[in-house]
Amino acid sequence: MWSWFLARLKGIFNFFASLILFVVLLVIVSSVIGAFTQEKLPGEVVLTMDLRNGLPDKSAPNPFAADQHRVGSLIDAVTALAKAESDDRVKGAFIRVGGAGMSLASAQELRAAIKAFRAKGKFVVAHAQAFYSTGMGDYYLASAADELWLQPVSEMNTAGVSSTAVFLRSLLDKIEAKPEFTQRYEYKNAMNMFTEKDFTPAHREANLRLIESIFETATSGIAADRKKKPEEVVALINGAPYLTQEAIDKKLIDKQGYDDEAEDAALAKAGGKAELMKLTDYYKQAGSPWEGMGRPTIAFVHGDGQINDGESEDGGFGGEGSMGGDTIAQAIRDATEDDDVKAILFRVNSPGGSALASDQILDAIKKAQKAGKKVVVSMGNVAASGGYYVSLSADKIFAHESTITGSIGVLSGKIVTVGSWALLGIDLKPLGIGTNALMDSAVTPFTPEQWAAFNKGVDQIYNDFTAKVAAGRKLPLEKVREIAKGRVWSGTDAKARGLVDEFGGFRAALEATKALAGLPADAEINLKSYPAPRSPFEEIAEMFGTSAEMVRTISLMGKVMETEPVADMMKLMIDESNANRAPQMKMPEQKTK
Repeated sequence: MWSWFLARLKGIFNFFASLILFVVLLVIVSSVIGAFTQEKLPGEVVLTMDLRNGLPDKSAPNPFAADQHRVGSLIDAVTALAKAESDDRVKGAFIRVGGAGMSLASAQELRAAIKAFRAKGKFVVAHAQAFYSTGMGDYYLASAADELWLQPVSEMNTAGVSSTAVFLRSLLDKIEAKPEFTQRYEYKNAMNMFTEKDFTPAHREANLRLIESIFETATSGIAADRKKKPEEVVALINGAPYLTQEAIDKKLIDKQGYDDEAEDAALAKAGGKAELMKLTDYYKQAGSPWEGMGRPTIAFVHGDGQINDGESEDGGFGGEGSMGGDTIAQAIRDATEDDDVKAILFRVNSPGGSALASDQILDAIKKAQKAGKKVVVSMGNVAASGGYYVSLSADKIFAHESTITGSIGVLSGKIVTVGSWALLGIDLKPLGIGTNALMDSAVTPFTPEQWAAFNKGVDQIYNDFTAKVAAGRKLPLEKVREIAKGRVWSGTDAKARGLVDEFGGFRAALEATKALAGLPADAEINLKSYPAPRSPFEEIAEMFGTSAEMVRTISLMGKVMETEPVADMMKLMIDESNANRAPQMKMPEQKTK
């Protein structure tokens, strides 16, 4: 028995050890290869960026990357361009656009970085194979370049801003599923997907104003870039789509040509001696302008994705990231307790989520402020509902004009599916001990008493939310209740109502954080991430659903079981077991074919 058990145990350990050691060795080999093969900075450089699929707000972790926190994100790109501004080796940039992958707020963030880059005497050439989308984001970004190319015999479909709402009520009626939701208040319209068959007046009003505001932002920016009047740009957009030559004739595009021809034009602008280099490779070598020992420290906390209870999910290997209440609150607490930290910059890119996790994060921010640390929020594409909740107490809030924010409201409920199951011939018969044991069940509808209690809880959350907005934004509660009601606002409309302070992205928010920390505008800083980037062991551990310590332990135990002393001990144990046990029938060997 001992012989069988120990052999199996050794086999299990060896399997996991071999698997994990293989991954670890792959990481090490990848890092070594990367160190020897990555491009070196030439004397003159034209940076390249492919933005056709957009950029995530936050980098996804990759244990196979040589540099864990520099694998490509919107914030990485902004940071790298900031570094390149003062690098005499960098002459300009060549960007690929037009793949329908860029949201308008992300485009605004990159436009600001491109304009700052150009203001230092650098050039930017943009090339699109086509502007596939009718949306505005890709062309809005491209218009910030010095020169804009479009591939011959192609098309420019940029035609406006649109949104489509999905309504499932008719489907739910067909399958006899009953939605039971409540909202605070009429503009909190996410539940309308389940409860309505068409827009309510409030839903239509809010959505139309949101896309109208975004359209106004985009057309006014394009007009300034292309040296036209806003009404001219609106008329041109209304006349879209255009073929390549038509777009050139209307001065929406500068030149036509293929990507290699535009690349050559960019290199020629640099003087003919420059080499192309990916922005990510440049960043890995040149580093951040906001890193350095001995400098004043600003803490950077990045909250990206749906807000959930517990730990954040990083979204590695193509997954969806999330903002965990435990992770973000602890990051803010750690920054608060770090005496070197002068202030905290909190990047928020979230549509909301758990009310309790949001409150947990807000509490950590308030405690940081009470401890004397200033907190500045930089909003990304969206900071709505819980995303606004975690931001409301900040000393200063920055948003883009096209950031989606607000949604100060609450909704909750369930879909009762007992009728749907019955259509399939499945009868569900619930039992419960306790008057309200089945209150959350999808099998039973709310009783009148349960519905009253449920709404009481929703009212409490809404009243608390609006009271905290009033206190955080220093607004009368009556005004907050008037502009809340669950309504989503663009950054433009939110600023007009006192919900945000300034327009701008990450860099503008960073400069404001420095100022609030009492640092001069030209002071060099060290931007320190909280929580710290994870080690390859920790990334691998998440892949296998275990702890980093377990990864190390299994790896070590596999090695230990191969050592001579352990092997001798195991042999003695097996011999002793065999000597003491009674003879047993030997099972015949199994044969396979």
